[in-house]
Amino acid sequence: MFIESKYKKWYYQIIDRSNNRCINGYTEKHHIIPKSLGGSNSKDNLAILTAREHFICHWLLTKMTLGESRAKMIYALCCITQEKNAYQQDRIKISSMELVV
Repeated sequence: MFIESKYKKWYYQIIDRSNNRCINGYTEKHHIIPKSLGGSNSKDNLAILTAREHFICHWLLTKMTLGESRAKMIYALCCITQEKNAYQQDRIKISSMELVV
């Protein structure tokens, strides 16, 4: 499903680091295998990330996919950069470098 690359390695390092840790403050749930690529809402497919980690993971997903899957990941990245998304969830406006509250 994902292209073997340094981006995939970095992606799974972030996901692995998120296991069994407690984050104080704002967090976001992330689908490890995106729902648009066949992932589920099961606990095994969810990671709790900081807003910055979530942004970086979605950016990495655009580098780890090709064709229609890549188009879907680019769309998802665009969606999470909005303060309001299609589901009307409030989120912190983020980028890869900083949090803007």
